[in-house]
Amino acid sequence: MALPWLLMLRWGEVLCQIVLIVAVWLVMGLAVPILPVSAIIFFEVISNLYLHYRHHHNFQVSNLMILVILLLDTFLLTGFLYVTGGAINPFVFLYLIHIVTGAIILRERCSWLITATTLLCYSLLFYFPSPFITALALSRNMDNPADIQRIDCLIGSFQLHLKGMGGAFIVTSLFIVFFVSKIQKALTRHRIELQALEKERERNERLASLATFAAGAAHELSTPLSTVAVVSCEMIHALEEQGEDGELLEDARLIRKQVADCKEILYQMAAGAGEHLGEEIREFTIEQAVQQILAELTAEQQERVVVTIEPGNLKITMPFRSLCRTVKGLVKNGLEASPYPRPVTMYWFTTTRHLGVEVRDQGDGIDSQMASLVTEPFFTTKGSGLGLGLFLARSMAEQFGGGLTIEPLEGQGTRVVLTLALEKIRKN
Repeated sequence: MALPWLLMLRWGEVLCQIVLIVAVWLVMGLAVPILPVSAIIFFEVISNLYLHYRHHHNFQVSNLMILVILLLDTFLLTGFLYVTGGAINPFVFLYLIHIVTGAIILRERCSWLITATTLLCYSLLFYFPSPFITALALSRNMDNPADIQRIDCLIGSFQLHLKGMGGAFIVTSLFIVFFVSKIQKALTRHRIELQALEKERERNERLASLATFAAGAAHELSTPLSTVAVVSCEMIHALEEQGEDGELLEDARLIRKQVADCKEILYQMAAGAGEHLGEEIREFTIEQAVQQILAELTAEQQERVVVTIEPGNLKITMPFRSLCRTVKGLVKNGLEASPYPRPVTMYWFTTTRHLGVEVRDQGDGIDSQMASLVTEPFFTTKGSGLGLGLFLARSMAEQFGGGLTIEPLEGQGTRVVLTLALEKIRKN
């Protein structure tokens, strides 16, 4: 996007230089040195045509190339000013175009390099007299002592003006680069914030859709699930009264368990979407949460979980079941990823601002690209499931001022860290 604007700028500069030459010749009756001026303009035209060719054929233009172009333009403008009047040429303020362009397009360091180069070139115009001025003076019959004295007085009185112009130019250049750089940084921060807000909006829309889906599913399935639960309980009661203890009784118990699991899944979907279905916010310790998490695992799974609790007596206030369900999901993911009988560690810790739980497995791990995708809804690396577990875990963590980070460990499994802001989960 920067190259088309840069080309427009360069063509405009060529046009200004041609207009300047014609105006000096027609209006002021002064003859500028055609050969060096033509060479400079010709080089600018050729370089512009080359850049047009690159742009037309979609060649990549790096920031380094733009920096080189702006530096080249600064040197060409210096040469043009040198042969057409030097520091007294009123068009020296064309330098500011390069400074502003560099400050807008390039990084701060590069823009300061453009500014320093421009100020150096402008300063050199003060110390090397322009041949155009010398030739003009010689053409004005400088053999006359009165003319020589008048020119000396003019130079003396004009010297202070030139120094003032130089000082004003330096101050203006520095202010432009400083404030444009600050504006660019502010715009960059604003753009990043907008992108973050856009992602947050998309995530909230997904959560809202998921909440609607969960509420609809719960409403539609509640009646048949309740019916199945009642029938299964009656079957179990009847079979137990008849003394049945075989496969039929086990099937009835399995049906009851699966119904309970279905209800729990519906609750998990709604809770993860921000609807805790009236769950009470209660005060409890980390030790109590860990005991509940382990109680919901099988005996075999419990043996493979290594628990470390730093803040065991820390009391927090939040939905108890939501936290236990979320951490249990992370632990079960780790158990599924780790070959039997490798353990999974569950490490609870606190920082100055957060409560965290780290779950580390000993599986094959995932690559960094997949790690950035697994928290998206309906993305799964398993053959079964909806791909909502990590998405819901992250959503729950963000509701309480925290987050979910997934760190692949090469050849050593995966490290998942869930954090919650202490100010959100502790009583004041």
